Amino acid sequence: MKKILLALTSLLLNNSVFASVVSSPINQPIISTLETQEESLFLDVPSITQIGSDYCAPASLVSIFSYWGWEKDKTQSQIYQEVRAATESPVEIPGVPFNNLLAIYMNDFIQKTTGKETRYYYNAVDATFGISLEDIAIFSTYVWSSLSLNVPLLMGIHPIQELGHAVVLCGYEENLDNHWYDQYTFMDPFDGKFFDIIARDIHRDFKYGMGILGYGDMLTISDQVEINIDSFTKEIRDIPGNNQPVFVAKIGINLTKYTGISDFSYFYTAFSIFGLPNFKSEIKKVNDDPDIKEGLALSSNVLPKKNVDEWIGKNTVIHSFSEVIGCETIKTWLRLKIALQREQNNDLVIWLVFYGGAKVTKDKNFKDSDLPYELTGRIKINSSSTFVLKRKQLYNYQFLSK
Repeated sequence: MKKILLALTSLLLNNSVFASVVSSPINQPIISTLETQEESLFLDVPSITQIGSDYCAPASLVSIFSYWGWEKDKTQSQIYQEVRAATESPVEIPGVPFNNLLAIYMNDFIQKTTGKETRYYYNAVDATFGISLEDIAIFSTYVWSSLSLNVPLLMGIHPIQELGHAVVLCGYEENLDNHWYDQYTFMDPFDGKFFDIIARDIHRDFKYGMGILGYGDMLTISDQVEINIDSFTKEIRDIPGNNQPVFVAKIGINLTKYTGISDFSYFYTAFSIFGLPNFKSEIKKVNDDPDIKEGLALSSNVLPKKNVDEWIGKNTVIHSFSEVIGCETIKTWLRLKIALQREQNNDLVIWLVFYGGAKVTKDKNFKDSDLPYELTGRIKINSSSTFVLKRKQLYNYQFLSK
């Protein structure tokens, strides 16, 4: 866990919840069933099987309450009715909603039946959760903090649109080499069995959002993914006026490395805009200051909406400027071509390839006797040091009824 905590130090030191986790241990269960290795935790929560299609949340609660020492004097049906009343569930909608009222119900139930004080809080993440290493670091830190205090987590997952399911998160193992392979262990009340999921698959397996109830508040997930890239400055002079593209520069970003996405069809689901926020291009003028474009933002609509191994987009103008010199006009332009390529290790790489060009035309008053200007284009590019992916804001389905 040291590696994750180092990555989050600047965020966590300013977070009061994390400070309380470190400094204020909570009342533990009577019998501690925490199994600890150097970088893994597992809480031996009871295996509970739900009694019907709407009872995944009550069955998960029975498992958690029993872990805390509750002696099971109520059935899943009774828990179901209690929690629906406590969470103010509409009569016409089956299942149990995940919200702040559910956290209050859990804390009150445990206190009244076992005498122990708990601090379950409700946290929600949108459908794009899990597509950055920062997401994984925040989630893994929150899971570790809860489990290290003997607090199993209640999770509402949405593997299919409009279908919710509740599970108990009871184990975590950190991968010190690659956090995309951190592993989480769940008790699934559908059959009472335990299963594991690695961090890289969270966005795929729970792709319509999650509700999480663990110890305290989880840090807020950023609304965008920022990837550091090597910045550069490139200037191309004496671009001929024949309107032919001249290569300027290219940028390659390994999407799988930074977002975990290997199936490109999910890119369109997850992101609305991508680009280079600090990008700057200058088209030099003959008689004036350069024409400047700052920032480069592109819609995900320009990319394929299905999974691909290789794809090349159109050569699109992103900056142009025309200048009249005598009887001639020079139009200098900068174009961008986007390409996708799958590497041998199955990683997806997106390429941003920049081309410059210029077109010189003579107006209708130009005479053969006139001496033409030798006009050429000149372009300068300052790339951004950050590649940004803006998340889509998708509906997080709240009710769990399967």
